[in-house]
Amino acid sequence: METQTTHPSKEAVRRLLQQRRADHTPPPTPERIREQLGWHLLTDNKPHSR
Repeated sequence: METQTTHPSKEAVRRLLQQRRADHTPPPTPERIREQLGWHLLTDNKPHSR
């Protein structure tokens, strides 16, 4: 099964950044960011050539 990586919506990124500013905590790890954006569900993160 082949999947394509999609970019998060602008609204999802804005919500994440707004939440981070309100929390006043250190930045999350890259793994946590992928999980929050739903990228951990993707099996193939390599760009596809057209």
